[in-house]
Amino acid sequence: MVADYVLPADLGPCAGDGLRVRRAVVLDGNGHLVRGRGAPGGVGVQVDGSASGARVVHLGITGFERGLRLVKAERVRVEGVAAHDNGDPAARVGYGIDLAGGASRNVLVRVQVFRNADEGIHVGSGAHENRIVEAEVHDNGRENVYFLRNHGNVLARSRVWGAPTAVYVKHAARTVLEENRITSGNVHVRGDSRDTLLVGGVVARGAVVLQRYRDRDAKIGLRAPVGTTVRGGRIASDGACVRVEGATATTLEDVTLDCPRPLELDGATVVTLGVRPGPPRCSGSGRVEHARRGALRVLDADGQPVPGVEVRRTDGSSVGVTDARGACPGVVVESVFTCAEGRMEETEVVLQREGRTRTLPARELRGELRW
Repeated sequence: MVADYVLPADLGPCAGDGLRVRRAVVLDGNGHLVRGRGAPGGVGVQVDGSASGARVVHLGITGFERGLRLVKAERVRVEGVAAHDNGDPAARVGYGIDLAGGASRNVLVRVQVFRNADEGIHVGSGAHENRIVEAEVHDNGRENVYFLRNHGNVLARSRVWGAPTAVYVKHAARTVLEENRITSGNVHVRGDSRDTLLVGGVVARGAVVLQRYRDRDAKIGLRAPVGTTVRGGRIASDGACVRVEGATATTLEDVTLDCPRPLELDGATVVTLGVRPGPPRCSGSGRVEHARRGALRVLDADGQPVPGVEVRRTDGSSVGVTDARGACPGVVVESVFTCAEGRMEETEVVLQREGRTRTLPARELRGELRW
């Protein structure tokens, strides 16, 4: 395709590939299907890099090894496309939608991706800053949505259900899962994944799993997720809500954990903010730091603000420094549960200014404090 085109009827079944888009044009399926015969390697619709800026709308794609494939393409808008029953179910090979060759900054809106043999939507290596919005992705063979070795991708306001793994994030950075409804299947963050954000939405009959992974690529080796944040929303399961294996700098913030085992740890540290799960189930070392946002103002004897007071933990890490209003807005860890000791202990903080030092329990670091 090198010009705008409206499909007048179903196309196929095609023996090999279906359509190939090679310019920034509009392919309007007009509600029709592109059908394949299931030939190995067949692609229903491929959008090339030369077609960056193209649009693919109102189209169904079925019966190919890969339904819709974007290769090196950028700023493509895919809207109202249904990619289903693609791939070989026996061999578990084939995707519904495949973003390959570094396809980046594309938008998939209201796509329906289901019953594909392997993955529903595959966002591959080097495919950065793509957005999947208001999608329905379900009943695919292995993973419904897979982010692999890329950064800045977003899955938002979508419904995902009916696959062993709902969302898989592997060796990816700054992946955002926002206000989705995920039913029956885990959100799995693995290997060298960094700064993953799950915000709002629901995970039902599934868990959030952060897991170390040894890659066959020796340059990657054994890695574990860093900087994962779960903020808001709800996780509900008959087992564990959150499992953290080897991951560091994990934060659970204002999230409802409706599970018999809210938290399981193996060699990991988790910070909680606005949520207080019971003692975790420990399979090895680990700790949970229960924290709150600071609401402290330091005043002198006359009630005037005292700026420049450094607030730090007894291990030397900084909470913050009071500003011109005498306020310190940092995060305060009030208590710590350690797996090795199996108990919760309260923490202390140190306040210091111009050679004067004061130590007090962290739970007292709120309201107004007279310096």
